[in-house]
Amino acid sequence: MRHDFIKSFTQFLNENTSLIQAAMIDGERKAREAALAARNTDAGSTASTPVASTSSSSTVSSNASPFSTSRNDETSCKNHDCWTWFGKEKFWNGVNKINNKTVPKIVIDKTPDHFNITYEGSASGFLLKHKFGGKGDTIHQLLNVLTLELNAYLETIYAKPVLSAIKMDLRGNKLSVNVPLLKTPNVHYEIHRRGGLGHGGDFSDLVKYQTKRGYEEAIHKSGSLTEKFVTFIK
Repeated sequence: MRHDFIKSFTQFLNENTSLIQAAMIDGERKAREAALAARNTDAGSTASTPVASTSSSSTVSSNASPFSTSRNDETSCKNHDCWTWFGKEKFWNGVNKINNKTVPKIVIDKTPDHFNITYEGSASGFLLKHKFGGKGDTIHQLLNVLTLELNAYLETIYAKPVLSAIKMDLRGNKLSVNVPLLKTPNVHYEIHRRGGLGHGGDFSDLVKYQTKRGYEEAIHKSGSLTEKFVTFIK
């Protein structure tokens, strides 16, 4: 009896080896899947934990408002800087509007050997960038955009503005300013300016820079526009 049982069991194993192996493989597969699912659950819990962002998006959003091609809110511009607040060149493109008036077109071209900015459009009536929020000399406010954008660019390269070679060209409702740049050995420069449109300008705010290392200055005129530029090592 016992011999017959052993014989029958042995015969069963021989006849069903493939089924047994398949069942073992399937069991191992299911065990692996269960372990993987458990790990993914733990990872998901970790990923859902809030993490402080280190991107610069918050900085960008704090310096510009949501973009729109038509505005009527110059009074909302942070620090009276509608150039930045409205979207820089993307907005000031000679097409978009403020209070249903077409904005001037401003174009910036910058390379390691020059910085050029041009303006074409209404000479007044818009707040571009002005300390007190004025609109009477919009074309002259282009110089404030120049120093803002050029100083930001000078932080990224080693170059000195060549003040003596600056070219200003004011003709009607068009103004262009070209600032040549000279490569320097591992030092960053800044540029500042004061001037007047229709008058000589008050340069007293520039006196504080005269003791700066590498200080240079130059005065340029074009038509009714007079500007004094100063530069120094940052």
